[in-house]
This record gives sequence, structure tokens and C-alpha cells, in this order.
Amino acid sequence: MKRLILLALIGVTIVSCNKEKPVKDYLILSGKIDNFKKRDITLTGFNFDKKIKFDRKTGSFKDTIRIDGSGGYYTLKVNKKQINLYLSDTVNTGLVFDYKKPELINFEGTNANINSYFLKKQKSWKKHITSANKFFSFEEEEFLDKLEAYKDDLTELSISNNLPTNFLKAEVKNIDYEYLRNISNYEKFHSILTGNNDFKTSEDFPDAFENFNFSNGEDYVNSFSYRTMLNEQLDRIAREKNKDGEDFYLTYLETIQTEVNDTLAKNDLLHKSAVKSITYTDNLKEFYNKFKAYSTNKEHKEEIAKSYNVLKTVAKGQPAPKFVDFENYNGGTTSLDDLLNKGKYLYIDVWATWCGFCKKEIPLLKRLEEEYHGKNIEFVSISVDDKNQHDKWKQTIIDREMTGIQLFSGKKQAELEWAQKFLIKGLPKFIIIDPQGNIVNPNAPAPSQGERLISIFDELGV
Repeated sequence: MKRLILLALIGVTIVSCNKEKPVKDYLILSGKIDNFKKRDITLTGFNFDKKIKFDRKTGSFKDTIRIDGSGGYYTLKVNKKQINLYLSDTVNTGLVFDYKKPELINFEGTNANINSYFLKKQKSWKKHITSANKFFSFEEEEFLDKLEAYKDDLTELSISNNLPTNFLKAEVKNIDYEYLRNISNYEKFHSILTGNNDFKTSEDFPDAFENFNFSNGEDYVNSFSYRTMLNEQLDRIAREKNKDGEDFYLTYLETIQTEVNDTLAKNDLLHKSAVKSITYTDNLKEFYNKFKAYSTNKEHKEEIAKSYNVLKTVAKGQPAPKFVDFENYNGGTTSLDDLLNKGKYLYIDVWATWCGFCKKEIPLLKRLEEEYHGKNIEFVSISVDDKNQHDKWKQTIIDREMTGIQLFSGKKQAELEWAQKFLIKGLPKFIIIDPQGNIVNPNAPAPSQGERLISIFDELGV
């Protein structure tokens, strides 16, 4: 009897040990790179972005990677060179190559055959396409011939490389979506590259979006081309629906809700849109309420709720956050309080010397300042360059003959508390504040939006 009890206890112990044994839920990504002197290595994928430390002494890297799902498409960005990878959840992957010869890579691991196939795909692109500019400059017939040849070559390549069945199934779809994305881009790109603004494809030209499925979650995860085409279609439909003067960001959110049925794709699209758009929408509360109603992802809802709670403090009618002691180009420092209670509205331009779109607005802003000179409005430009760009800020003002009140924060927007209170996502950003320091419009039109901005000034009696 004692022996039976002992065996039973041993059995329990074995079962317990087995239960406690950790299950591997990661893969090891490693590599050896010759002639690489930088440190910049990043692994990206669908909703995945991770910096990887490179040891320049040993010329190698090694990192633990945890991915969602059983496997998927990733890109290893080694400085400016990109290496396509297929990673499985627990399958270790390695690669060895010379940075000066990235087309010659030795892959290690179970997925080595798939990753070697990606290199062959790149060679096929160079063989058939050579360069995107040249490719989209071809006349219609030649463009289609070359695109068909490229697609046929890729299809044959994928079939002849003994790829795993599940991967091959997804890859054939990827090839089709890449083909269709090139078809959908042709008219626009050809027009730009040839300078023919009136160019239109013929009636017989293939329709890339015929029978396009808006709700394929599997393709949404696995295919960059599919995601790109879906976003383009949703944008097109939203612009057609959106009437002049309406809130496009709200319309786009509504379009995702009505056009996309797949839960994964819908939640991801809603989230990506809301992260940026909630900062720009003219209807903050309605936008937030609709996002909450449309999304079923708890984490996404919590994230957007945080943004909403910040932004509602800088909504129309709320007291504007105060900035203090920004350097004034004309000397001394200036705070928001110095500009208030003078009977003048403030039109604030938040910009940076590195921002190309900001610089495009400068001539129009100068013209606007001339038109409203002497009226009850001040034009204030706040640079969100860091302190190392101080000289560049001053030189830009001189070179572009910038007028108005020019202020220097000395911090990037992500590090500047005042800017973060507006959750500034992109530049330039324009804000209108009334003479008492209350927000009139936290997302004011840019000077390039002409009539929209002038109509607001008219309503304010500027």
C-alpha cells in the first residue's frame, strides 16, 4: 500500500513539474553583418516595431522576439537597407551577410528557404521593373506587358521553390495584391512623372478594385498591398461622401464602420485613424463617442479615452494652456500672458525648421499678416526645434524674411509640455486664441486653406 501511495505521489510530482515547465513563446533573431559601422537595426511588421542592439565589436546582434500569431511578414531595416523576413512564433532565425553585398545573405533556421525566396523576389523586381519612376512612365501597353511578365515570374518563382503550403497560399495572394496595387497607382503616377495632368487610362485598362473585398482580416494582416489598397478605397469613398465644410475625419471614421465588416481589420483601421484624427477633428465629442461605439477593442478604447480627456481641456471655449518665457527673436522672452488682454486675437503657427510643409505655409502666412496688419489680430510663430537648432531657427527667419512675433521654445513638440497639452501630432499646427486667452479654434485652418480661414476671421470680426 505504501509503495502504491509513493508511486501515486511521484506521479503527482511529475505531472506538477510538467505543468510548471515554461512553454517557449518567443524566437531568437540573430545575425552577423560584416562591414557595418552603424547601430541602426529595426524589426518592423504588422503593428510591430522593435529596435535591435547591434554590437559593433563583434559585428553581430541577437534578440528575443515575441510575435502575435503563428507567423508573418517582417522587415529587418539595417540602416538604409531592408531585408524581408518570414518569422514563425517559436522558430529561431539567423542571417549572415556583408553590408556591402546585401543581395548575398545566408539564412539559418526552418524558414531559411522562405527568406531566401524573398531575395529572389527582389532580383525579379530589378529584372522587370528596374526603377519605379521608369516603370510608371511607360505608356499603357508597355506598362501592362511588363507588369504581367513580372507577375508571371513571381508566380512561377513561388511555385518552384518548394515553399510551405500555408505560406505559398498567402504569398500567391500577395503577388496578386502587388499586381493590383501597381494597376491602381498607374494613372496617378504616370500623370505626375510625365507631367500630363489630363492623363486618363483607356476604357480597357484593368480595374484594380473590381470585386475588391473590404473585409478580409487574414489578407489585412499578411499583405501590405492589400492594406494600402483598402486605405485608398476608404479614403476615396469618404471624400466622395464628405460635403464641403464637413469634418472629413468624422466622415472617414463613419466610412470604416459602414464598409469594413471584419473585426480585426475594422478595429485596426479605427484605431490608426483615431490616434491621429482625434487631434484634428472639429467635432471632438461626437468623434470620440462614435469611435467608442464602433470599436470593440478594449485597449484601443482606453488609449483613445486618454487622448480625449486631454483634448477636451483644450477644446473651443477652454482657457488656453500658458507658455512661459519663450525666446523672442526681437530680444528678451515672451509668455502667453504678455500677448493677452490687448484686444487682439492670436493666430499661432507651431512649426519647425526641419518641416517642409511648415516652410510652404510661410509665404502665405506673410501675405496674411500684410492683409491684416493693424487689425485686432497678432500672428505668432512658435518654433518647436530643440536648442541645438537655435542658429538654424534664426537663419531661417532671416532667409525667409519671416514677420510677426517669432518665438523659440528650445524643445521638440514631444518634449514640450505646452505642445503636449494640444497633443500635437504633426506640423504645422495652427491655433486661434481670443483676447482673453480662451481657445477659439484648436485646429485652425492653415493659410493655404484661404477661404476657410478668412471666413473664421470674418465671423470673429477681425
